[in-house]
Amino acid sequence: MQTKKSDVVIVGGGLAGLGLAKQLKLNDVDLDIVVIEQRQFPVPDTTAKVGESTVEIGSHYLAQTLQLDDHFKEKHLQKHGLRCFFGESQHNYAQQDELGVSQLFGIPTYQIERGVLENHLHHELATMGIRVVDNAKTNGIELGNKQQRIQLTVNEEKTEYSSRWLIDAAGRQSLIKNKLALHKDSHHQGNAIWFRIDKKIIIDQWSVDADWRNRLKEPGKRWLSTNHLMGPGYWVWIIPLGSGATSIGIVLDDQAFEASNIHSYSDALRWLALHQSACVQAIGDAQALDFKIIRGYSFSCKKMFSDEGWALTGEAGVFADPFYSPGSDFIAMNNTFIDHLVRRDKCGKDICLENAIFHSLYNSFFDSTLSLYANEYGGFGDRKMMAIKLLWDYGYYWGVLTLLFFRNAIVDVNVMRELNPMLLRAQAANAEIQMHLRERAKLRLVLPAQGLFFDQYLVPCLVYFNHVLKQPYDTEVVPDIHRNVVLLEQVAGFLISMLSDNATSEISASERELLGDYRHRVLA
Repeated sequence: MQTKKSDVVIVGGGLAGLGLAKQLKLNDVDLDIVVIEQRQFPVPDTTAKVGESTVEIGSHYLAQTLQLDDHFKEKHLQKHGLRCFFGESQHNYAQQDELGVSQLFGIPTYQIERGVLENHLHHELATMGIRVVDNAKTNGIELGNKQQRIQLTVNEEKTEYSSRWLIDAAGRQSLIKNKLALHKDSHHQGNAIWFRIDKKIIIDQWSVDADWRNRLKEPGKRWLSTNHLMGPGYWVWIIPLGSGATSIGIVLDDQAFEASNIHSYSDALRWLALHQSACVQAIGDAQALDFKIIRGYSFSCKKMFSDEGWALTGEAGVFADPFYSPGSDFIAMNNTFIDHLVRRDKCGKDICLENAIFHSLYNSFFDSTLSLYANEYGGFGDRKMMAIKLLWDYGYYWGVLTLLFFRNAIVDVNVMRELNPMLLRAQAANAEIQMHLRERAKLRLVLPAQGLFFDQYLVPCLVYFNHVLKQPYDTEVVPDIHRNVVLLEQVAGFLISMLSDNATSEISASERELLGDYRHRVLA
């Protein structure tokens, strides 16, 4: 059996693996990189993969770090924010309570046609001199100290690659995780039913009410949002794709999943007819392109990378939850850590300390993200809880984690050490507010719909956090993080007071400065 050598072998030719290959090559043209993929390229444009929506970190990584801005503008749909609707099966959809933006904050995010993106990346890698070995079956891996081996069967011929670095980006095959027994429980339970249909769903057509349609600065753009239909213990996503297809997912906690009795596509339609009738009416006689049920989708990992020359990225390592679409964010962060470690190692630097710090940071980011979901699904149909939750979660995400990524601080060990006290304060504020949200979520409340609109674009602190994100990427990050954390601590106090049974509609001057009139809407 022939053995071929390379600097880096990446197993998995999806978004995580192809993206990492391009990132490495952009930053070091001399690296010899091989990508191993079991599928054959080109893949179908409408490839069935979870992860069709991006938020700010993932979009920034794809458009800026990977230099795909033009591709996204040409081939993918710009997202019109995350939007939630509350009130099951209202006859007139304008009577639903709505949580979203009237206009975009200005940092573009996208709805991704995964097959189109992966085919484009595959073509780019070929032009950059990166070998992609497709139609390959992995037979085994051997891990050593900077001496990694992988055995393959390609077109019925056995081949072996040896490399200094081996990266597992092969998703839930979990090659390295299985090899080294790195599986770890995330302590978050979630279940998803997911399918795509051959039809464009225009949620703007779900009501003829003129005031409802004109809530948006650009009427008719609701369908471009990642639309969420909310209920106790569940949410339904509706994501438009550039091909004209629509991705629909039903995500449920264990209690709602057991009660749903969904085992097939027809069961899913039956459940939607009961809980979200407008959605099943919009589906009509559309054909399902695929159908999947994933039970217990969330998982963690004991170790994501090693100074001995191996690492995991994408779903080969961890998966938190599909709410807020964080999958591409974790690809972005993990690939950035791996890129830094590989290039430092190539220069002969000792990466032991950075490896340990990066893993600690990654664990912290992942645990903070998990805290946004664990034991809170019961309150997903509660407009009051979710109006408070989304305002906080957005502020925490934009004010801390997104800013650290945009300013490239996450791989600057000295900056992260300096920021550690402030980051711990932010984590403490987040832990406190999530605790209060979990307590309310136990009630599984569904408040009567009133046709309210919670316009997040009118919340001053969210506008401010976005303004900071749009500053030049080389702006010093430390003072901005300090200011943001102080503001977040104030916001947390106001939001916790709104959750109280004794909450009043009285607004102080300092609260109005940060939240505008949001309290009045929440307590309506």
